[in-house]
Amino acid sequence: MMEVRLPLPATPYRFELLLGFARRIAYPARMLAAGDTLWRHTRGHLLSYRREGGSIVIRGEDMTDDERDRVLAASRHILGIDRDLSRFYAMASGHEPLWNVIEPLIGLPIHCSETVYEALITLIIEQHITWKSALRSQRCLMSLLGNAASVDGCRVYDFPTPAQLAGTPVSMLKPLKITNRRMELIIDIASAAARGELDLESLSDLPPDEASQSLLELKGVGPWTAGNVIGRATGCHPHISQNDVALQAAIQRYFLAGQGEKSGKQVREALEPYGEFAGLASHFVLLRWVFDMYPAADEPCKG
Repeated sequence: MMEVRLPLPATPYRFELLLGFARRIAYPARMLAAGDTLWRHTRGHLLSYRREGGSIVIRGEDMTDDERDRVLAASRHILGIDRDLSRFYAMASGHEPLWNVIEPLIGLPIHCSETVYEALITLIIEQHITWKSALRSQRCLMSLLGNAASVDGCRVYDFPTPAQLAGTPVSMLKPLKITNRRMELIIDIASAAARGELDLESLSDLPPDEASQSLLELKGVGPWTAGNVIGRATGCHPHISQNDVALQAAIQRYFLAGQGEKSGKQVREALEPYGEFAGLASHFVLLRWVFDMYPAADEPCKG
């Protein structure tokens, strides 16, 4: 059995808030909060993450030194251990409306997807449907094609690789209950990645604006999808998702006391004054919305 400790940063890091977010995932599949432990597949290995003092303790099956190094690097990325938000917190503390929203979330890690490919596929699924419906569809995709392990009566899935998804007939993906166009799009992207024609992972090495522009060149990827892929895959949030209906509702709730019509204009006017931190502010506003509007599940595998 492998056991490794990752020291936590000096800046605020509240693992319990990450567990709280995971408990609000209506159809858990990729990560599962069970008690004080987070379970997930990382680099093909089922791992448990638990905070003990000033460290995150990672446990999993024995693996080679190379596999262990890859797992640890991926874990630091996924858990947001190296992301220093102190400048953002300092800015927000001087702006009462924003501070009132994010103060309860200080220390919430900016967790990320394992790969750009995973972020892109999941966000295509999320286009034009509710978050809860998207979570169901994502779990359905993983149950059809991903590897799985059982934890506390739940199934925890690895994300399907491009090779697993490439060439899948649309008819097989019908249980996802998304449009044929989006099913065809995720199959085409996975197929191009499997053939080596589409190098999505290299985008994480580019400045966020350049990476977003590269994604916009893909058929079926618009500004909402591109910006959120970069945020989810890298932890950098340079853009405001002004057309996100949940963000519009959150801005009206937290900044405007329910006044006016929900719109992208309201979002811009509320967040653009935060300058370089506007995108990160929008991310935290959405997270607050999730914590307030989605109850934590007592039995996460029901439904």
